[in-house]
Amino acid sequence: MEAKFKQEIQQMMYIAGETQDVSIQTIKLIEDIILDQVVHMLKTAHDLASRRGSRVFSNNDLIFQFRHDTARVERLRTFLTWKAIRKTVKDSDEKEGFVDEADMEEAAPTDEAPAAKGKFPTVSLPWDVSSFFSEQVAEAPEDITDITSSEAALEKLRKNDERTRDMTVAEYATWSEYRHASLTYRKAKRFRDWCGLGVIAENKPNDDVMDILGFLTSEMVQSLTAEALKVQALELAYLDGQL
Repeated sequence: MEAKFKQEIQQMMYIAGETQDVSIQTIKLIEDIILDQVVHMLKTAHDLASRRGSRVFSNNDLIFQFRHDTARVERLRTFLTWKAIRKTVKDSDEKEGFVDEADMEEAAPTDEAPAAKGKFPTVSLPWDVSSFFSEQVAEAPEDITDITSSEAALEKLRKNDERTRDMTVAEYATWSEYRHASLTYRKAKRFRDWCGLGVIAENKPNDDVMDILGFLTSEMVQSLTAEALKVQALELAYLDGQL
């Protein structure tokens, strides 16, 4: 069976440091691994929702599954925060509120940010300490800079800098374009059919589930690729030592 997201996965792998000449077998293997992970997450989310007596799962049922991975939760919170900000200020980039990792890393607070009300959208989780209190303190506009100066964001920027340092102008243009690769953006029906969303489990229609799954699958592909390249480098170093 052919890979459903061949182009998207190839682009994500390129962002993680792979070449553009990736075999179909490798792409299919990556896709199968990602599919297994997504199906597992959907089943777990469905089980968590059922325990609450709910027929549909929410954003929190997905995020709860990796709540101990602080760095990942922080990156996802940043992603959703920028998405909420873009939606609030009605960005004119005709992306209908969509924001991807590339936008998130490059974005900076603008004068149009919701500073007029002295606060900006925040993403709170039910297991956060702040959720234990009935009154929530709104964050000030100047705190928005903390989103892009976090350790997780800085580490990602450092890695991207290393990967692009020796690129030509053409290679960097390709890399910048591929950063927007997504399995879910404008591919909702294909993604739902692929992973069984709506059959295995159903989500609340107004939630950010598709964006969260798109974010997570992109990270999965890049993480798998990065680890595979590390193993490849070790094998090559070992072989060189044997010669």
